[in-house]
Amino acid sequence: MNKRLAAIFIAMASCGGALAQEGADSPDSYFDDFPVVLSASRLVQTVDEAPASVTVIDRDMIRASGVRELVDLFRLVPGMVVGQYKGQQPTLGFFGFADPYFRQLQVLVDGVSIYSPVWGGADWNQLPIALEDIERVEVVRGPNASTFGANSFLGVVNIITRDPAVEHGAEVAANIGGNGIRDALARYVVNDGDLRYRLTAGQRSDHGLDSYPDSQRSTFFNMRGHYRLSTTDEIRVQGAYVGGNQEVGVYATPNHTDGPRTGHSDAGSIQARWTRMTGSEDELWLQFSHEERNYRETLPYTLILPAPFGSWNYPLNFDYEYRRTDLELQNTLRLANTARAVWGVQLREDEARSQTYFANNDWQFTNLYRLFGNLEWRPAAGWIATAGAMLEKNSISGTSLSPIVAINHEFLPGQTLRLRAANARRTPTLYEAQFDWRYELPSGLKAMMAYMPSPYSALAALPLTASIRTQGELEDERVRSRELSYLGQFADYHLNVEFSLFEHRLDKLLAQYKYSYPTVMASIDPARYGTVVGFANLDSAVVRGQSLAVRWLPWAGGQIYMTGSRETIHGEGPDAGLIESSGPTHAVSVLLSQDLPENWQVSCGYYRVGAMHVMSGGDSLPVTERVDLRLAKRFRLGSTSAEAALIVQNATGGTPVFELTDVSRRTSWLNIRMEY
Repeated sequence: MNKRLAAIFIAMASCGGALAQEGADSPDSYFDDFPVVLSASRLVQTVDEAPASVTVIDRDMIRASGVRELVDLFRLVPGMVVGQYKGQQPTLGFFGFADPYFRQLQVLVDGVSIYSPVWGGADWNQLPIALEDIERVEVVRGPNASTFGANSFLGVVNIITRDPAVEHGAEVAANIGGNGIRDALARYVVNDGDLRYRLTAGQRSDHGLDSYPDSQRSTFFNMRGHYRLSTTDEIRVQGAYVGGNQEVGVYATPNHTDGPRTGHSDAGSIQARWTRMTGSEDELWLQFSHEERNYRETLPYTLILPAPFGSWNYPLNFDYEYRRTDLELQNTLRLANTARAVWGVQLREDEARSQTYFANNDWQFTNLYRLFGNLEWRPAAGWIATAGAMLEKNSISGTSLSPIVAINHEFLPGQTLRLRAANARRTPTLYEAQFDWRYELPSGLKAMMAYMPSPYSALAALPLTASIRTQGELEDERVRSRELSYLGQFADYHLNVEFSLFEHRLDKLLAQYKYSYPTVMASIDPARYGTVVGFANLDSAVVRGQSLAVRWLPWAGGQIYMTGSRETIHGEGPDAGLIESSGPTHAVSVLLSQDLPENWQVSCGYYRVGAMHVMSGGDSLPVTERVDLRLAKRFRLGSTSAEAALIVQNATGGTPVFELTDVSRRTSWLNIRMEY
């Protein structure tokens, strides 16, 4: 930790110490209890009673962190690392496996999966929600397929938006600053008897990294509405849209196959849920959701071939689209004074098509069916036993069962031990299982070659070139996880502590392999074009480590949140070396915030990540440190509440984020917010 950062921390501590006697007994200067979560088992539980380790990032932490993009919040999660691929695409890693296409993490918004059926993971830069819409983010650290199914492999992110019942009025906000940052936001909330709703609209734009053409601009809209039908029944409707332009590619010589171009995306979703509450812990709901995404991207290109074939205008197309329809039923019920349960069923259909990626324009279909359940039993005071399972059948890899067993024991007031064992699976994506990424011959060239003598006439039946094409069937990736955790609450010191030991045994991990594949370009340059890539279950790994999370309110208006993790990875298979270096041996994050007199507030985030190697073409990165600063002032303009904040990211200088030349530089902006 450098001297400048130490000086910042000391200054904040001094301010806090001076204010310690003011309002020392205010209700927000200590914790009444551990946070309540929903994502561990689908039952409402406090963190110390949940059957899994859960990090909760609440609104205060979101505001204090000063982030513009939601993905940056994950720096506060033990074991998770964040980077950037070609500027426009975040890279993530959790217990290793840092990758621009990190597929081992299930991502939900209000319990609905936004995990891409084509690529896996989530499209973080195209989320149709604002940070201001979020109540909290719950991150389950470890496999949780018994609750949210396959792809809840190494963890689950559940983004929970605000219920309009806890808001009112209107809000406008804007960011303006360096690197082309120009953001605008408007929100409006109504509570009118049995009807309540929220409307949000905004835009985001910036210039990305200096090393790539990656400027982006997007607009988004979302709504959430509730209507109370009776004392027991309610309808909830949510809708969203996001669309915009994104520069992609690399700075290169003219007529490069990855030259600069612009991609355009449009995505929309709708969700409707009927809920019946027959008791404080008895609930039944039925939910329908539908999502569609359309992506269009074309690179102007001239195909230059040796004589006698000549040159051809041949724009490279990267278009694709997909849609998802989901129906889910869930029933939560109190079985006895000592037992409660949740169970449900889910049906989903995913469709995708792309002439380039599937070698035809037909829709590719995948289906899944799920039956899940979790049972919580309290056999004696201080003891909680949880057991659950997810039975799933999908059209890619067949039938699987993912169980979990956990025991929580509060051996002293506020002191809990948890022992957990869980199995989970990850289903191959369409990219891994069904891609046939190829480019066909221009029609004129194909006709010309068909009338030429052998061997040219035989080439007319081949594709121009090919990239990815998996041979044979793929199996699910599998993980067996064991975890021992301690959770301590020290109310007298306003302190919560969580420490975990874990082991994840991963098997049948998908890895790339190359094989010969005949194409026209392979006949011209076999060294460059003679092979394509496929996927197979070739790798395995064991991840062992420890994690620590501390949340401390040392004085009035002050809050300190600290996390740390250490892990070792042992890999086997063709990618063993890359897997072992895909996560840092250590990572540390510290977020300090302090309320000051006259409605000022200051916060500082420090993030240190050990040396690591990002998968999918990244470099070996050195130890990196990042410091973010935020200084805010709340004030009133007549009857309007307002806040102005100055945010500086990478305050001590830029850090490499994927390749050594990809540097996320120091960036600052002004945030203005007004509430009516």
